[in-house]
Amino acid sequence: MVSQHQDQATGVSYAERRSRLRQVVFEGRKPPDAVLITSTANLYYLTGFTGSFGALLLTPDTERFITGGIYATQVQNEVADVPLVLNPTLKEFHETAIDTAKELGVRLLGVESSTPVAGLQGLRKVGRRAGVRVKPIGAPVEKLRRVKDACEIARLRDAAALADATFGHIQRLFQPEVTEWDIAMEIDFYLRRQGAYPAFETIAVSGERTALPHGKPTERRLQRGDFVTVDFGAKLNGYCSDLTRTVVIGRASAEQRRLYHAVLEALQRSIDAIKPGKRGKRIDALARRVLEEHGLAEYFGHGLGHSLGIVVHDGTGLSFRDKQPLEAGMVLTVEPGVYVPGFGGVRIEQDVLVTESGCELLTHAPVELLEFDW
Repeated sequence: MVSQHQDQATGVSYAERRSRLRQVVFEGRKPPDAVLITSTANLYYLTGFTGSFGALLLTPDTERFITGGIYATQVQNEVADVPLVLNPTLKEFHETAIDTAKELGVRLLGVESSTPVAGLQGLRKVGRRAGVRVKPIGAPVEKLRRVKDACEIARLRDAAALADATFGHIQRLFQPEVTEWDIAMEIDFYLRRQGAYPAFETIAVSGERTALPHGKPTERRLQRGDFVTVDFGAKLNGYCSDLTRTVVIGRASAEQRRLYHAVLEALQRSIDAIKPGKRGKRIDALARRVLEEHGLAEYFGHGLGHSLGIVVHDGTGLSFRDKQPLEAGMVLTVEPGVYVPGFGGVRIEQDVLVTESGCELLTHAPVELLEFDW
């Protein structure tokens, strides 16, 4: 069965994505008879399902969507082209999955490597009784998601534009006596008023607390001379953006300027180096060399960037671990930072699309040092 379900508003063909997954899974060496997809991000990518509980069972020529009664109505609207199997209220989900696989003649069932250990053990226990062997097969959907199609890129552009607008909206709050919580809550409220969700827990830190890369907002009040770092993203129409900016309340000191311009140089030189075929770890190493030239490399304690997509950390990107060559269609963050304990820190982050000849900025909020001298 080849379904024709398509999101007409964006041109997304989920059936085409499932077809590409079949090529990856079933045309290799010693393929399984079927694959069971349970990751919520992968279900959304392959079917458009936005719920939190379900599974897609694919064989070379048929498919089933399995979920519980709580999503019975929703799944019929969102995944109308895939036959539905409802898990009975008093039956374990892995039993229904194995029963469905056996009905389709499956003897070797492939599962994602991200399947929780308890879920894998449950499938194997039931599978042994039913004569169905269960085998992890890696992360084939994540590999497909690595390079974005035109519809995904359009959604990522919209999410990035909303992040830019949000940064513009909150600039009125960069003044003495405003609390970190005020800023974080205004970011979240503004995103929701625009029909989006925060892509992750919003960061708003000030003063010495900007040396905390993932610091949580508090009731601390902004003071003159503070660095303020905000890190947030919009999840809009299923896709995420991720933006970080650091500003100064009042006039920046000489040391603040030194840190800021070192990070900005690392950002700009990294972006200039991004192109297809370049390995992510090489870009990461370049950023570290730039900061080393400024005597600040020891204060950069995280990877340069990550992939963006359905989730904010959507796979490989720009770190010392990323050995795969970059490809056109990848969307990445580039976010060098310097964090000096007892003084403060700077992080500046852009979202970029890898193109055939280099990369394109998706975020356009100002990156020059902004001083808010009220």
